[in-house]
Parts: sequence; C-alpha cells; structure tokens
Amino acid sequence: MSQPIAQATIQVRIVEGHFLIEDEDIDPPTFPAFQGADDWLLTTGNQIAVCSASGEWHVPEALLQRWTTTPPTPGPDWKVHQQRQCHFSSGVLNILNPAREEVFGTFDLETPGSYHVRAHTTDRDNTRRMLDHAATTAGDQPIHGIEKFLIEFWPAAEHPSDHTTTTTDPHTPDWLTDVTTHDLPGIRRSPKDS
Repeated sequence: MSQPIAQATIQVRIVEGHFLIEDEDIDPPTFPAFQGADDWLLTTGNQIAVCSASGEWHVPEALLQRWTTTPPTPGPDWKVHQQRQCHFSSGVLNILNPAREEVFGTFDLETPGSYHVRAHTTDRDNTRRMLDHAATTAGDQPIHGIEKFLIEFWPAAEHPSDHTTTTTDPHTPDWLTDVTTHDLPGIRRSPKDS
C-alpha cells in the first residue's frame, strides 16, 4: 500500500472560524471570504484557507501529507472532501491563524510549484452540533479533539487545460481555484447540492 513521503500533525486554533496554510513567500497576504456553508476550502496563490464547521473557539487537529502521486481514498471516518489546485512559490508552508500572529507549525513540500490539494474532514453537521454543545460547558478554555482535517498535497501540472472552475473572483486566475467536491458512497447530499 502506498504511503505519504512526508506528514505532520498540527494542532491549530480556530479564530474567526478558520485557519490558514500559507507559503512563506506570500506577499501581500489576502483575506479569504467564505461564501456559504459548503464553501469550506479556498485557495488563492500561495494560500489555503480552511473553514471550521463551527465558529466556536476550539483546537482541531490537522494532518498534512505530501504524496508523489494521487493518494488513495482514506478510511470511512473522512465523510467529506474537496479538491482544489494551488501554486506555491517556495513550497515552505506556514500553518497559522487569520491574524497571522501565531504560527502553529510548518510543512515543507520540498519543491515549489503547482499542487493538487485535497482536504478531508468528518461530517460537518455532526461536528458543528458537537462543538456547539461542548462550548456551553467549556468556559474560557478552547475545546480540543472534536474536529479533524486531513490535507493532502501532490504535484500538479502548472497550467491544466482540462478543468472546471467555480471561481467568482475576477482577480484570481482560474487555474488556482480548480474545485472538485466529492461525497463518499452512503452519504446523502441535500437537495440544493444536486
């Protein structure tokens, strides 16, 4: 069975509902805007923004993996995933909060360039309910261990010719926002997603 060539598990702190993965060469940094409940993974040049299922202050776990080719589908615990493409000018990624005052960890892709980014998470509705419930008794301490993310990277062509984009930002090149959303068998989608 194939294995990632590098991985790191990082505890991130959710602030303003999301966390960032940014190339250390990003200049100037941007401020992502999530459009809706299903819009939880965004990419722009040198940046990925990952939106939590809940706006509560909590500490999820993010497992980042680097692969040489398309990774196999992970186990059944990862109910939902989205796939995009992003270009990184240095390949050294900082995982940080939106205010950029706290870096939670660093992940090295080894080589700059374009990458497929596939992010997996658990059932978002269930995660939101669990976090909202836990927040009623957490007091002034962040909630740990409820939300988890698996974020996989593998090399992509610099300028793909066959892609479908859902970008609405006229300032973002289409090849940076290639989106594919997948549901695993047995997971029901709401009518609006059909």
